[in-house]
Amino acid sequence: MPPIHWASLQATLVHRFGPRVAVVDAAGPTSYAALFAHAAGLGRRLIEAGARPGEPVATFLRNGRAAVAAAYGTQLAGTCETPLNIAYTEAECAATLAIAGCRHVVCAREYADFFRDHGRLVHVMDDIAPEPLQPSRFPAVDPELPGRIGFTSGTTGLPKAIVYRQRSRFLANVVLQSSLPWLPGRGERVLLMTPFAHGASLQSFAWLDQGGEVVLLDGVQLDRVEALLAEGSIAALFAAPTVLAKLAASFPDRRFTGVRTVFTGTAPLPPPVYAAARAMFGPAIRLTYGKTEVFNPITVLAPEETERYYAEGGGADGSCCVGWPGPGVQLAIDGAGDGEILIRAAHMSDGTLIDGDIHPWRADGFHATGDVGRIDAEGRLHLLARLSDAMKSGGYKIYPQEIERALHPALGPDITVLGLPSSYWGEIVVAVAENPAPGWEAAARAAVVGLAPYKRPRFHFAVDAIPRNGQGKIVRRHLLARLQSEWRLADGPRPTLERIA
Repeated sequence: MPPIHWASLQATLVHRFGPRVAVVDAAGPTSYAALFAHAAGLGRRLIEAGARPGEPVATFLRNGRAAVAAAYGTQLAGTCETPLNIAYTEAECAATLAIAGCRHVVCAREYADFFRDHGRLVHVMDDIAPEPLQPSRFPAVDPELPGRIGFTSGTTGLPKAIVYRQRSRFLANVVLQSSLPWLPGRGERVLLMTPFAHGASLQSFAWLDQGGEVVLLDGVQLDRVEALLAEGSIAALFAAPTVLAKLAASFPDRRFTGVRTVFTGTAPLPPPVYAAARAMFGPAIRLTYGKTEVFNPITVLAPEETERYYAEGGGADGSCCVGWPGPGVQLAIDGAGDGEILIRAAHMSDGTLIDGDIHPWRADGFHATGDVGRIDAEGRLHLLARLSDAMKSGGYKIYPQEIERALHPALGPDITVLGLPSSYWGEIVVAVAENPAPGWEAAARAAVVGLAPYKRPRFHFAVDAIPRNGQGKIVRRHLLARLQSEWRLADGPRPTLERIA
């Protein structure tokens, strides 16, 4: 692949769409010309500060125009964009910076002192002067240099650094655009609420390449979401299943017209949540399978196929069909029948960064995902479980997703299952519900009578909120830590619990 001159690509967007609105955030609209002028200012600042092509540069910004401009600015300089989730704690920020080896950090003024105290060269977006985007002032970069470091969601420990080459970043954007259900035009808006450090950035790049308009909210702001949907100005939105459930609970019996596509993924979509989303938006729900290790799309289930799947009773067993492989994606299952999902694609990452070295995926080029799935007779991928979530109790291997599949029809999606460590049993299966209705424990026990006794939850906990990351995924280790801080296990063949005073 020849060198990539990001500045030429961005300049084309300025020439084509300069005065159009590119991004709408809490401060209002900003144009393509203004957005890329801010990016050019940052790109020049990084170059003048000694940032080298392929060098990791961290960004730590809330959803908004500054986050978008920073992503494009690091790209202009040829550096390796390393976005950090704005929800990270100080300890997580320090750890991820060290893992990636970032000397430079781009952030808002409120975080500048923290990063300076950690010895980083800080570039405050508020202080970056915009300048006209002149392609001749920016380098063409070797496509084999690192282009982006993405961090996994950290549901089982510290986030892991996943490295993409410049070429993979380029190809991923092309592939994502080729798989869009339709190409946006002037004024066609996509509503994004997830952290820009994750999927919102990729969707933004694809949308802006076509001249569309990105509405970025800093989280799920229900009043703002309702106003935008009610006025009919949103053509598409991305909402994880947990967000769809929240919207359905907040806006019961509402039907929002004008939304052509609802992009969803990051977790299985239970049938009750699909039904609620369909009632709000019509048959416009598009399912995908995505991972930090492989830029979207891995698989796609188009709205009409999603409609068919759920109409035929799909998902009743708790599995989730996520469709067919996207362009250039190869899927395999490790073993016969159900097994670990393997992915190989030209636009996927190269491997994990450990102690400054990239540790590649398997020798055959496949990435072993850690997800358990199956491929049906139509060639569609179904998600079943996570290998890392497996529990061992009394010598049996148990996947919490199997138990959750039994619980969800009766209790909804806000219930999860995990293992409480036990020296006698290994782990004790427990169920945790978020703000459940009175009598939920009896309903939970009734829902699992069809499961083997060793799979049935022994204890039931109610909490005000189940911890989730920015992508809506449950962080089981945080939930377990909370339970262990509030309850003491009296272990043995018939364990009991005591509340810690």
